[in-house]
Amino acid sequence: MAERYAVAVHEGKVDAVPGKDKNKRAALPNASKYNPRFVSPINSPSWEWRDNTQFLQVTTGCSHNGCRYCTFFKNVQYGKVPLDEVEFYLRYIALCDKVIPVKRVFLQASNAFHLSYDELMEIAELVHKRLPNLETIGSYGRMSDLRDKSVEQLRSLHDAGYSQLFFGVESADDNLLSLMNKGYDSAELYEAGAKLKESGIPWACTIMFGLGGHGYGFDHAVKTAEFFNAVQPNIVGGVSMTLAYDPYMKMVPPLFHAVERGEFVEAGEIERFEEMREFIRHLDAETLFLSRHSTMPVGFAALIPEKKEELIAAITKVIDEGDEEGMRKFRESVTEV
Repeated sequence: MAERYAVAVHEGKVDAVPGKDKNKRAALPNASKYNPRFVSPINSPSWEWRDNTQFLQVTTGCSHNGCRYCTFFKNVQYGKVPLDEVEFYLRYIALCDKVIPVKRVFLQASNAFHLSYDELMEIAELVHKRLPNLETIGSYGRMSDLRDKSVEQLRSLHDAGYSQLFFGVESADDNLLSLMNKGYDSAELYEAGAKLKESGIPWACTIMFGLGGHGYGFDHAVKTAEFFNAVQPNIVGGVSMTLAYDPYMKMVPPLFHAVERGEFVEAGEIERFEEMREFIRHLDAETLFLSRHSTMPVGFAALIPEKKEELIAAITKVIDEGDEEGMRKFRESVTEV
């Protein structure tokens, strides 16, 4: 039977019991000199919450922090966590590895992949040094985080363990990229996506249904599908734009105030599924489509293109039989997106 450990942490010291000499302590730096292990709530795709995955803060806040539909990290200034602090908290993760082998580390906070190539490689060296069972390193990123990284550097990062990175694309429609203040246009999206595709590094991304508001049309769906067809992400996640009050940030997204003023009219619930269907009709990339987000009143999962027609039929059933009022109430009840 594998030996298990109960860990007690106090005043910069760690005891591992049983099976270890209690008088032998692993000395750690004084925790009081460091910031909290996480300065904001952990944010990651739902599939990252596994027993063999740990979260490691290497940045704080978001490097852009300007998207109009978002509240994440609005009250946290962007910054880089010093390497000695990263290494300090890695020692705690190494203790977790004694109980359940840590196979993956997902970097925090918003878009840790904004760090430079050299900084990301330093972090990879640190985590592999502390975690002998580590297989991969994940991170959120903005597509603009790829501006300073070459295809060759992305390949090196992949060799160092970076895999299944997650990028919040949301849309490839220039009108909406501008309206939502994403900080780049579709030309940069295609350039960044081409780098990811050529490098071979696995990555996931999102499309946000309802982003254009009521009556916007299908340009967003078609243009975003065309982008994904060109760059071939491994996973496409579907979410529904929800301007919910954020209990952690104690605020609503900036776009919420435009809705209050009548400057932006939100898309209806059935309308969002019609947009999803149009997106799937044009999506031909070999990918896994997932829309099991907290903002989706009905969830789907399907391999594209193998299950494309079955997925379209299922979405059509929701459009034909869905309860507009019930689905609206569902989304209005969402507090964590």
